[in-house]
Amino acid sequence: MISVIIPLYNCEKFIKRSINSVLRQTVKEFEIIVVDDGSTDKGPEIVKDMDSSVIRLIRQENQGVSCARNRGIKESRYELVAFLDADDEWDTDHLETIMYLYNKYPQCGVFAASYRMSVGNNIIYPEFSPEIPFKDDGILYNYYEVASGSNLPINSNTYAVRKSIIESIGGYPTGIPSGEDILTIARLNAVCDFAYTTKATSTYYLHNETVKSERPVLKHDPLDKLFYENYKVSKHKKGARLFLASWHKRRMSRALTLRKYGIATEHFLKALTIMPFQKKLYTSFIISLISAITGKSILELNNLLKHK
Repeated sequence: MISVIIPLYNCEKFIKRSINSVLRQTVKEFEIIVVDDGSTDKGPEIVKDMDSSVIRLIRQENQGVSCARNRGIKESRYELVAFLDADDEWDTDHLETIMYLYNKYPQCGVFAASYRMSVGNNIIYPEFSPEIPFKDDGILYNYYEVASGSNLPINSNTYAVRKSIIESIGGYPTGIPSGEDILTIARLNAVCDFAYTTKATSTYYLHNETVKSERPVLKHDPLDKLFYENYKVSKHKKGARLFLASWHKRRMSRALTLRKYGIATEHFLKALTIMPFQKKLYTSFIISLISAITGKSILELNNLLKHK
């Protein structure tokens, strides 16, 4: 049995699509916990009107997506906990794929699949560098290395975790503006192994209609300290140092695209200090700077370069 947690905040246009993608799963033994995080639109009413015995709607004052996910974890009844954002969706065999990994790799704590991104009218399958070290499925011992590239192999829609393990790391971090999903998965990798399949079983929508598209850039981001703390407990994992440098590379890139050059320089120097011979740091700097000057997205620029 799997507990599916969907945090909901002002997502009335998409929540029905998200829930229906769970109800259509080939695996039927699940519960759906929708945690309404103080929505001011009709999203919660849409959930109530769906009137399914497997759906529980829990309402709370607005506290942020991490608090909503943590509330769902606390309320969950089953050993495995999976997450789905209210504006994204699963393929019909997503949970079947998760259970396949769960049964094949019982020594692992996280079970995850790849994904596709929907950007405008385009469907994009992320490319990973370094590559996933197997063709179909296996244990992703080099998660930190793969996650240091331009695309993350796992996001919050794509994995299930043993409830006891995510509780052991304190769930999702609260009180931070963004990046809580990246940090949580990194923390999980410090304490358990990941079973992974290269099969894409979910769609991550990138658009401007929900708050997930907004990534603030702060000079003093509390996540910086949390990533350093995670590095201290994950040094035994392959690629942990590279992953820490890549966090600053991501912060640099985002700051450059928003023309916050002081913050970008600070994070470039931090990444340089941690991994001075990381070629991707320099290419990311150049592409992000071009993005800031031209107004083209980094995704567009990467695609242009790839097809030249």
